[in-house]
Amino acid sequence: MRDLIDEFDAPRPAAAGGSLGSSGAPRLAIDLRNRDFLADARTVPDGSIDLIVADPPYGLGKDYGNDSDMRSGEAFLEWTRAWLELAVPKLKASGSLYVFCTWQYAPEIFSFLKTKLTMVNEIVWDRRVPSMGGTTRRFTSVHDNIGLFAVSKDYYFDLDPVRIPYDAATKKARSRKLFEGSKWLEVGYNPKDVWSVSRLHRQHAERVDHPTQKPLEIVERMVLASCPPGGRVLDPFMGSGTTAVACARHARAFVGYEINENYCAIARERVAAVSGISSDAPAVASEAAR
Repeated sequence: MRDLIDEFDAPRPAAAGGSLGSSGAPRLAIDLRNRDFLADARTVPDGSIDLIVADPPYGLGKDYGNDSDMRSGEAFLEWTRAWLELAVPKLKASGSLYVFCTWQYAPEIFSFLKTKLTMVNEIVWDRRVPSMGGTTRRFTSVHDNIGLFAVSKDYYFDLDPVRIPYDAATKKARSRKLFEGSKWLEVGYNPKDVWSVSRLHRQHAERVDHPTQKPLEIVERMVLASCPPGGRVLDPFMGSGTTAVACARHARAFVGYEINENYCAIARERVAAVSGISSDAPAVASEAAR
């Protein structure tokens, strides 16, 4: 496994010749590290990260081309506490963390994080799974849990970029004088804490070769709301690179870890596609790897 960082970096000021991402903003450094976060966390300075987006193995025995999801029960929780102990100090005083998990372990993970951070939200991701068979001994699980935690009460959060626009019919129905000039009517409503976004089925145009790929729509909402423009995002379990893509599209710097070399290559290709940089560009070894 290569011990390299794939860096996609352009000058910050567009006027200085830096190229632009899809949002029209200058690109910042996108570091894709084919390494284990637990072994390499020391290379990320404490207090340097605005936002952590973590989609770790859930402890459900998924096949990621290795044994990374073979832990269960207390062994899984011990491993979870270990990476969280390393990740949390990386956050700035205004920083926050989103962690994906399953209902089986959400209570323990959230309880542990409450000893380190302030809990802001529990978000329920409704995966829009169709009603087709399934278990007959309990209600079918069709959601993931997402915890949002912050370092302090002064955490960064900007609702406006992620508001959901009202359709024309709704705006017309709210056209009474009572609502005239209301910002929420013009710019849209708060997405609330239940996010109904379809999972990426096999035929989905966004889908790549990763068993638990998250929709870009969800991760972009996290990045836009919880990381300031020009800020830096950490993803300890990068997978197919969805968080990296969101950062490349919206002018946020990024550092991500992925132990599976094939997934890291997919992430590199996806970032290249939105950055206009060749995916064959040479990787750059980090100082820690030299």
